[in-house]
Amino acid sequence: MDCGPGPPTRDLRDLTLAALREQGITARRLRWMGSHTTDQFRCDTVTGERLVVRVELPGGRTDAELDAELAWLSALARDTDLAIPVVRFSTYMATPSLPGGARCIAFEWVEGRRCGRRPSRRLVTDLGRVIGVLHTHSMGFRLPTGFTRPVLDIQYLTWAGSWHADQLARRPIDQAIRQVLSETSERVEAVLARIGRDPASYGLIHADLHLDNVLDRHGQACVIDFGDASFGHYALDLAIAVDSVPEPLRPALLGGYQTVRPLPPGYDEYEATMLAARRLFIAIWHLANGLPDDGRLDELRAFTES
Repeated sequence: MDCGPGPPTRDLRDLTLAALREQGITARRLRWMGSHTTDQFRCDTVTGERLVVRVELPGGRTDAELDAELAWLSALARDTDLAIPVVRFSTYMATPSLPGGARCIAFEWVEGRRCGRRPSRRLVTDLGRVIGVLHTHSMGFRLPTGFTRPVLDIQYLTWAGSWHADQLARRPIDQAIRQVLSETSERVEAVLARIGRDPASYGLIHADLHLDNVLDRHGQACVIDFGDASFGHYALDLAIAVDSVPEPLRPALLGGYQTVRPLPPGYDEYEATMLAARRLFIAIWHLANGLPDDGRLDELRAFTES
């Protein structure tokens, strides 16, 4: 993954406006929402509609991967009652300032408020239910021809082959820290292999269900940002959410999940390892970017010593 500077925001804004015009949509207001792996814009239209437009530049997700994400979202909208992003349009656009173009994907706005780090018990319980519905749907989802998404395996979790892995190798990091990362990686890899990839334990998952990707609509959990959807273990997908909520509310999350289906195979036995897998992923991101690790290294150190 290339983390170098992207195009100027004004150029991305012009490209987004051109994509909207192509679709016959006139923006009353277009506001940049930020950038991570993609840039996103909020569009308020002259007709009162509100959209989120995601700009996918060349070098990111492939067309096949993006098509797969949209196919799963469409199936979820058709088959479940979940409040999720609904695709409005997907189109290619190029402008004089960005002749290489980009794929612009617009989603209908999902209503709800950010819950921050203090979610309600009601929301967390419903989030557990939502994850259970996602996993149940995944088990029965018939993959369209050509469907492809990343795999949430140990290479993914350690950023292998990415800019982050390269930066991690270059930075002057204490050898003891590198040893903790290595030992955690080995234990996580062994457990994922032990759980296996049978359909009851492994399938299509959201892969990024932390609270920043959950909106609170009067206690109903609305899940957004399926951009990291991957093939992976249901136990790990659940652990990503568990790690995000305050510890006293974790039983509520697991209880909400179990109103839909039993806990994923391996979760009870390997919860600590699944949590360590998520923390490994985040710790490497912070270290590669030269940022404080937010206590993740202490958690990983405790895990390796257990």
